[in-house]
Amino acid sequence: METKEIQNDCLEVLRAFDLYAKNNNLKYYMAGGTLLGAVRHQGFIPWDDDVDLMMPRKDYEFLIHHFHNDRYEISSCETDGTYHTPFARVWDKQTRIEWKTVCEKEIGVFIDVFPMDGFPDGNIMTYVHLWHLKFYRALVNSSIREKFLPHEKYLWCKRIMKKVFRRSGNYYSQKLNRVAQKYDYDKCSYVGVKTTSLHLFREKNSKEIFQKVIYLPFEDMELPSPVGYDVYLKHLYGNYRVLPPEEQRHSEHEFVIYKIDRSTRLIVGGDGGGG
Repeated sequence: METKEIQNDCLEVLRAFDLYAKNNNLKYYMAGGTLLGAVRHQGFIPWDDDVDLMMPRKDYEFLIHHFHNDRYEISSCETDGTYHTPFARVWDKQTRIEWKTVCEKEIGVFIDVFPMDGFPDGNIMTYVHLWHLKFYRALVNSSIREKFLPHEKYLWCKRIMKKVFRRSGNYYSQKLNRVAQKYDYDKCSYVGVKTTSLHLFREKNSKEIFQKVIYLPFEDMELPSPVGYDVYLKHLYGNYRVLPPEEQRHSEHEFVIYKIDRSTRLIVGGDGGGG
């Protein structure tokens, strides 16, 4: 199965999520590469194979504790001790993913859902807070890795951390989320996602850009975007309307996807990529 078919599976998960959010008055926005895809491609980035969403913490907490669907399941570190990632995934129970380099719960085709928390106003306090978060994110990454790739940055440091800090990824993911909640979303002027390591120092945005929601076309759907999506995307990607070099146009994930009976191998993910 090609990337487009994986994208179609993600869309079905997204439909179920969107319906649940609407029925329960939960606020969410497209995030990261998904929002970039909506603005630049009116859908998926052609080589992307997942969906990124973000929700204010209160909406996120409701979701992870109450979501139920016959076909789709939600996993989060707070509600499942066998899940080691610091943000939630809603996934298709009719497929299975075999991770290539991480020791993570076996789930299916998924969408990522990130909690949004507050940031301190000042730059110094922001940097102190973010380095605290980066420490726990590094512990999460080190604890769940089954093998490290030769080209990875700080490879020696990751290997040492894996040997010294022997707690589970779930433990460190919960610690990371507690640190992330130090600054309350509702009480802060700046907010953003803090449980991902990809754009940590660029996630801080004025809450004003999230105060209103606009709907943008995404494939055959209309999905919520922050009204200030241009500011948000420029923070993350710079000149986001320019395509990345050809060699960066591949999946960021490392996995194999199977149908539930494991009889059909669907796709092998890449080992890094750009927007």
